Amino acid sequence: MHWLLHIPGQAAAAIGESPLRIGSDPGSEICLARHGLAPLHARLTPGAAGLLWLEPAADETAAVVHVNGRRIVRAALLTPGDELHLGSCALRLSSARKPDAARRPTAQPINFSGRVLLRALTGADTGRAHVLVNSLCIGRSDLSEVRIDDTALAERQILLQRQGNAILVKNLSPVLEMRVDGWVCEEAVLHPGSQISIEQHRFRFEAPSAETAPMVEPEIAEPIHPASANAAAPTDPASGIFSRAQWILLAVAIAISGFFIVLLSYSR
Repeated sequence: MHWLLHIPGQAAAAIGESPLRIGSDPGSEICLARHGLAPLHARLTPGAAGLLWLEPAADETAAVVHVNGRRIVRAALLTPGDELHLGSCALRLSSARKPDAARRPTAQPINFSGRVLLRALTGADTGRAHVLVNSLCIGRSDLSEVRIDDTALAERQILLQRQGNAILVKNLSPVLEMRVDGWVCEEAVLHPGSQISIEQHRFRFEAPSAETAPMVEPEIAEPIHPASANAAAPTDPASGIFSRAQWILLAVAIAISGFFIVLLSYSR
């Protein structure tokens, strides 16, 4: 895992596999000389499977921490594109590389046999998933698939569109900045888990990648074994029509019919 933590007035701090302390203490890995910050204000802890946790310091009165406008009391799981507020200091988490439409995605192609979704992370529709087939528009217009009642947005603000085996997102109105995984982009190729934000509105792109597609075992026909030289060839050409059990039932039926015929002949 290699993410970047963007700090106002400083170079971006790389996040690797080691925990990072954030605070006003000069001995911290990320030292922020800001008013209202505690010597140890918060801690970033990388976890298994590329996860990143943010933990406020034990002293909750001094360590006020917000993630995307929500106060964190114990811990929060972070993703690229999240905005952190430690006291009065605003930080932004981003992916290590800026998403770019010209540089096609390094991730696996999207598996379109599964559900491709855009999930709202803010507002009244938080948690709602919008299915994306070929294209999907976000904006203030009633014709937009994802309508947001915000006068700051354009009628058609963001367009998600399928491009082959990938999804391309475009900012249709450059008046407002669009961020993808924490980077300002005019257009970018999305990968599963990408976070899109415009002003305070946030969305997460969800889709199965090609490498996570369920593997379907091909049907394997029964092997045909050549007949041995000693095997006797079938003498009855009709033997392939019925099975052995069917031949036995037919013989029994014929025998019973003959028995009844003999009884009827003697009864006369």
